[in-house]
Amino acid sequence: MKIELICTGSELLMGKLNTNAAYIGARLSALGLDLSAVTDIGDRKPELAEELKKAFQRSSVIITTGGLGPTFDDITVETAAECLGLEIYVDEKVLNTINEFFAKRGISSIPKINERQANIIKGAKVLDNRFGTAPGQMLHFEYDEGNGKKSRKTLFLLPGPPREMQPMFEESVEPFLRSYFSGIKKNEVIHVFGLAESAVEELIKPVMVAAGFGSTQTVEFGILASSALIDVKFSVSGSNEMLVDETVGNLKLAMAEVLKDNIFGYGSDSLAVSVGKLLLENKKSLSCAESCTGGLISKKITDASGSSAYFKSSVVTYSNESKTRLLGVSEETLKEYGAVSENTAKEMAEGSLKLAESDYAVSATGIAGPGGGTKEKPVGLVYIGIASKKNTEVFKYNFIGTRDDIRQRAANTALDLLRRRINNDVSARVPKKAKK
Repeated sequence: MKIELICTGSELLMGKLNTNAAYIGARLSALGLDLSAVTDIGDRKPELAEELKKAFQRSSVIITTGGLGPTFDDITVETAAECLGLEIYVDEKVLNTINEFFAKRGISSIPKINERQANIIKGAKVLDNRFGTAPGQMLHFEYDEGNGKKSRKTLFLLPGPPREMQPMFEESVEPFLRSYFSGIKKNEVIHVFGLAESAVEELIKPVMVAAGFGSTQTVEFGILASSALIDVKFSVSGSNEMLVDETVGNLKLAMAEVLKDNIFGYGSDSLAVSVGKLLLENKKSLSCAESCTGGLISKKITDASGSSAYFKSSVVTYSNESKTRLLGVSEETLKEYGAVSENTAKEMAEGSLKLAESDYAVSATGIAGPGGGTKEKPVGLVYIGIASKKNTEVFKYNFIGTRDDIRQRAANTALDLLRRRINNDVSARVPKKAKK
């Protein structure tokens, strides 16, 4: 069965990230299904009609997102109806629902423009929208392939805003699609930091070969790299859930043997979440002192729910004056070595540790660019400090890329250095007899 996605909206052709495609692709993968095609199309009827007709020919299930709003450029419903030769009618129940939506917000009468959102294709099932005024639609239809042959197709029309589309997809689309896949497919993602993508591939290649990758469709692998983070993805298919689970478990163990402590998490784990778990488990606290990363390390930490249990404070000291006044970095250090130096990173981390009275502190100072670099201190030079009551270590890096690339790599590297430091400290506390 082929499932195709068409995302409408001229903004998608002007650089806006298509998060709907990523979300739907991930949800389908979890069901053991895959998208066969994704098309971004502008708000122009001729182009949308052409893409819909192509999709009707080649796919069993067609999903559209966007174009269900009340304005002139919301053309999905009428275009789909015209392509299928079906009529559109005004659904009074939907119209009442839209009226109620506005009434709850203190608007006594529905804006005339919103009435067109009650236009439903004849034969379609209305999909409730709990977070907006545009209902979705599900339509089963017979497609004439020629030579007297017809095939059953299903069309889903979903709203574009993710906060409206996602609940509708989970409540209405997934239950329908789930019935199509009778087998079992389980996915796993292993998160790696500290190795190049090519190095990861070389390490896991024997595991992939042993699992039958390339010679069987039951095991699939993939590698994705972003800001020095490497995701090793694999899926296992079969008809026996126990055997599928066993294979997934064996693959995780085999991957762990070759990737070792470069693995920082699985599934939905992030570096910050993994660090947070370590801090929480070991009853330790953290503070940050950031310059070139501008608070990005702290943001990643505090993005995790419950981070207040281990995160104490953050200071963004962008100027030399703030480094001295808030963190106690000596003026002599700044004058002799500069703000971007091992000595400054060390004093920043130790100043944060003292200021917050935390168990660990992370500092970052560098040149994110695109300007400000010199021959001695080029763009991408970053010093990262990791301090504890025991000692302070400073690491020097030369990152490449855009300003955002350098900041992201610096923040991720700082979190990974902290992760490894905590693990090393925990390991050092384990009695020798208990070590394996």
